Amino acid sequence: MAGLVAESVSFAFFSLRSDKLRTFLSLSGVTVGIFSIVMVFCAVDSLKDNIMEGVRSFGSDVVHIDRFPMAQEEGEDGEPLQWWDYLQRPEITEEDFEYVARNAVLAESVVYVIMGNGNVSCHRRNYPDAFLVITTDGLENVMSYSISEGRDFSRMEIRGGANVAILGHNVAQELFGDSYPVGRKVKIKGGNATVIGVLEKQGESMASIVNTDDAVILPLSFGKTVLASAWGSGMMMAAPAEGAAREAFIDELRMLLRSCRGLSPSERDDFSINEMTFLLDMLDSVFRNISRAGWVIGAFSLIIGGFGIANIMFVSVQERMSQIGIQKALGARRYVIMTQFMAEASFLSLAGGIAGILLVFLVSLPVNAFSDSLMLTLSIDNVLTGMLVAVVIGLLSGLLPAWKAATLDPVKAICA
Repeated sequence: MAGLVAESVSFAFFSLRSDKLRTFLSLSGVTVGIFSIVMVFCAVDSLKDNIMEGVRSFGSDVVHIDRFPMAQEEGEDGEPLQWWDYLQRPEITEEDFEYVARNAVLAESVVYVIMGNGNVSCHRRNYPDAFLVITTDGLENVMSYSISEGRDFSRMEIRGGANVAILGHNVAQELFGDSYPVGRKVKIKGGNATVIGVLEKQGESMASIVNTDDAVILPLSFGKTVLASAWGSGMMMAAPAEGAAREAFIDELRMLLRSCRGLSPSERDDFSINEMTFLLDMLDSVFRNISRAGWVIGAFSLIIGGFGIANIMFVSVQERMSQIGIQKALGARRYVIMTQFMAEASFLSLAGGIAGILLVFLVSLPVNAFSDSLMLTLSIDNVLTGMLVAVVIGLLSGLLPAWKAATLDPVKAICA
């Protein structure tokens, strides 16, 4: 069998060399098809990693309690609720938070957060649109961030509403450049604060719920005074205790908030509990559909490439007619002839597939060099998928020519 494959590979090389223009045009379809499929897979993987990283910065097991849902909800009449229906709901208040945090048993951490925006300045330098994150104790348990300089808030600073702030990387760079920012004073919407820390650079992400590079984190009591004239509404974020069943954890949060608001059993929730897992599942569904689109786009090129390889193989059968006749006269069975030609077709298709994969690699180099938010990575899985598809296309394309060669009459073939 090894000798048969080696012979088929040598014939394939001969076919590649015999008519280079014909071979190039025939294999270009496979090359473009494999390039399209593998490129889409690489782009989807890169987008998925980028977006998932942004979503996971809040923790995949964290739930958000807010007026607004991530998915549209239905009203009592079964019709979808509209945005004005959500606006009529009461805001999530500190009283709601304190009641839930005090009574929750299955939650490791419950945090109250108000988000807004505002100007941050130091002397003559301004950062006009900083993202203000005003929080209670425990933000590090529900949001992933790291301190690169200085330190995090102490519990006393959070609970006492100290005039302190943690700056995002971009904010610190804009206000202080290369100088050490910790201990310096900044003005946040008219309120003065001392910088105690700087967040590690997050980089660009396509789906960060909070871009920490542009963020300024403040203790709740102090933050409310500087955010008084800015937009912003409160929400709760809660992380489950270790070993807590997810459904029980969510049911407890719902029960506590309903109890705090005095809702009767017949009344609907006037709040939404949003799960990050829902968003991750929704994104998975979107990426699956994009991958299917990649298969469809590549399929058209692969069909054209398959016909091109079949054309090469039919020509190869015609050119080697007498050789096939001699092989059959010497006792070669049909499966030997078929294996020979199908292996040759697979090798030809694989050559086109490898060219397509190399093209993906070459395209990824300038993309990765000039893009900070999207990195195209040619994974082993995608390479193997592309090569497998190329081999399958080769086998299918070589089937009819191989059958024609295997069923030739030896006498007629020798005399041809």
